[in-house]
Amino acid sequence: MKLKSGIIINELHGDYVAVAAGEAGRAFNGMIKMNGTAAFIAKTLQNEIDEDGVVEALCGEYEVDAETARENVRAVIEKLRSVGLIDG
Repeated sequence: MKLKSGIIINELHGDYVAVAAGEAGRAFNGMIKMNGTAAFIAKTLQNEIDEDGVVEALCGEYEVDAETARENVRAVIEKLRSVGLIDG
């Protein structure tokens, strides 16, 4: 799976936001506010990767157990899918 091309993730006053431009803007017209963990997950999804790979990356970046990481990864993926921002 992978984020659609054209998703821009930036930090804004200590929070992170994702906006869609180009092709992704056809699927989603808005902004998603995220915390640092969600932004890390979304940035990881900018390259083709499966859920296990995202969980592994999250565990490598933060001191978190695999079960908690998987719950967070699934929640972010579900949100991004619900607004049409994930391919695959």
